Amino acid sequence: MYDAKELYYLFKKYQITDKLSSGLKKKINILPGSIQCLKSTKRSSIYKLNVQSSSGIFPIIFKIYNANSYKNDIEVNMYNKAYRALYDFLPEIYLIEEYIQKDETWAFMEFVQQIRGQLTFTPKHFDYIIPTVANLHAQTFEDKFKREKRFQPWVPNYSSSKMEKERKKYIAKTVKFLDEGMNDKGLTDIIKPHYKQLKRIYEADPIFFPELLSNGSAITHGDLHMQNICSEDVSENKPWKIKFIDWESVKFAPTWFDMIVLVEILLGFRNDWQSRGEEIRTHCVNVYTNEMKKHGITFKTNPHTLYKMAYLQRTLEKGLHTQLRRIFDSREGVLLPYHLEKIQTWGKELGIYK
Repeated sequence: MYDAKELYYLFKKYQITDKLSSGLKKKINILPGSIQCLKSTKRSSIYKLNVQSSSGIFPIIFKIYNANSYKNDIEVNMYNKAYRALYDFLPEIYLIEEYIQKDETWAFMEFVQQIRGQLTFTPKHFDYIIPTVANLHAQTFEDKFKREKRFQPWVPNYSSSKMEKERKKYIAKTVKFLDEGMNDKGLTDIIKPHYKQLKRIYEADPIFFPELLSNGSAITHGDLHMQNICSEDVSENKPWKIKFIDWESVKFAPTWFDMIVLVEILLGFRNDWQSRGEEIRTHCVNVYTNEMKKHGITFKTNPHTLYKMAYLQRTLEKGLHTQLRRIFDSREGVLLPYHLEKIQTWGKELGIYK
């Protein structure tokens, strides 16, 4: 991570002001006192800074991607190679400088306002987000993705041998966590009622529901939490103009995975919504299905069944691992009881929890 003075020096060294002016198609100056770090991890750092033009002052986002990160490469490719194809869903990209400083990649882009913090989110607001999610999926659904050379070969493919190997790796780690959890006083009572069933389920093929694949794949964002969904105007009671950020988890994958992160994972966190959970998820599935129909896409399997399959698939291959890892790292795994209850109830309904 750089401090503001270091960055401003580097901006001058690499003539960033001139390059940004070209990208913005107007003369700008970076205001050095405005540079602030929003987030910094081992993989990347995100800064917000103000630039001044003849028409006024406005904010932009500056993101530094550290070298040797597969996920960073994916997101940079989204902003570089897929930008024209998926322009409607991305923040405007002003400048990308690859391997500029210590093999870092720098990206300067439009500042888009996260939905989180703009309003008190309620279930009705899903109606204003889901149409954009469906539009993303429809534009890249099956053959449309396969015909688009911009996406080849760098977009991870859920059906690939590489991703199958990754799923098996996570499942092996999950099984190890479950074994360790049976010897942990704080976890035994939670895990024990499900332990034998989970061990039996994990002995099967890591694709627990092939129907997810046969019902169609598209580009999925993969991490549709509220902090990654942005809109400049959330005041109207109609579909918002949405931009998505943080594309590092993008894949060509069954479309229903995005709906699970958007709806069901949020339901798991919102205890105040759970008494209406079935009503909320049923409505959201219907909205999504109807939006996909507008694009000429229908599903062979009952959409409500596909939703449950997607939740179980995602939870068994990744969700349980995430919650157990957090607990063993002395952090909260608040979704663990929710995941286990849903694996039991929906797993029985769909025939994998016997």
